[in-house]
Amino acid sequence: MGESKQELLRKAWLGGREGNLSPLMEAKAWALREVWNDDKESSYGMLEYIRGKVVKVAPEGEEPEPPTKQAVAKFFQKVDADPDWYPGKSTQEKHGPSSVINATNQGIVARSAMAMKNRGEEVTYAKLVAATPKALANADTEAPVDKNVVYKILRKRCYDSVGDPDDTWKHQVRLSQTALTDGQKAERHTWGLGFQENDIRKKRRTANWFYHNVVWTDVCNSILPRTQKRHEEMILARKAKKGWGSSKTKRASKNLRGNTAKTKQKSWDSIKVWWAPVLTRGKLHVEMLGEGFPGETSEGAAIVQPLGRKSRSWSTPRWIKMWGFLDPPVSP
Repeated sequence: MGESKQELLRKAWLGGREGNLSPLMEAKAWALREVWNDDKESSYGMLEYIRGKVVKVAPEGEEPEPPTKQAVAKFFQKVDADPDWYPGKSTQEKHGPSSVINATNQGIVARSAMAMKNRGEEVTYAKLVAATPKALANADTEAPVDKNVVYKILRKRCYDSVGDPDDTWKHQVRLSQTALTDGQKAERHTWGLGFQENDIRKKRRTANWFYHNVVWTDVCNSILPRTQKRHEEMILARKAKKGWGSSKTKRASKNLRGNTAKTKQKSWDSIKVWWAPVLTRGKLHVEMLGEGFPGETSEGAAIVQPLGRKSRSWSTPRWIKMWGFLDPPVSP
């Protein structure tokens, strides 16, 4: 069989409207019901069982999802009502009327949404309606279109990278990495270059120079429990995002994580302890900062800065680096 016929068969069996069952999945669902009815006297639990065995057609690159029990029941109603039914019957690539927002207005909305995001604003339905009221108005009613119409425009026309316009937006879970403001980016860039008169790249500092001249430190804190109840809550909060357990007992407390705020926020049943790790020449020293420490502030940094000279148990340089590059360094 030629390649073109193979591709035709593939589309015929695996294609279909996004969000619906493909002909292959329809045939599988129908077969599973036939087997169920032959083996069992009751249909109780059948829909839940079958929905777990089939998946809907998903957009390219996305994970297919199973249908709901109601969708499976509706599918079987259609099959039973049509004596001439066959897998994939009446499958259409596009359903419903054309969008009330024409291509020109869709482009206006998409450009407005991307500009809004580039300014650091959160893109929402309400903001887009306020920014482009005419483009998002229904021509018949003059009222704003439904939010799902706007979301379809965002998924279809909006993108982050100019070099890759096919990588369109998706409403997805954000990464846990913290965002940086323009000011923070500039500060980090300045630190990376070093002061103009002491540019690290120009002087080509060696690993040996850093070993002898740089002390690394930071202001840290830990929350310590004062009661048994808080101690148990913090143990639960420190559970990893993934763990071993049975699928049917996922909602049991022993398989769930605790409130992570318990390890980060101080309350009456806990104390906050400030400390600073000091690393230099392959040695690590932990300095406890004591009660009344002002925390991650300029006053706190001023207290931490001379730690390199306070330690008595090991040799340290006479100067210390605090989130920046101090010049000139003093050789030991």
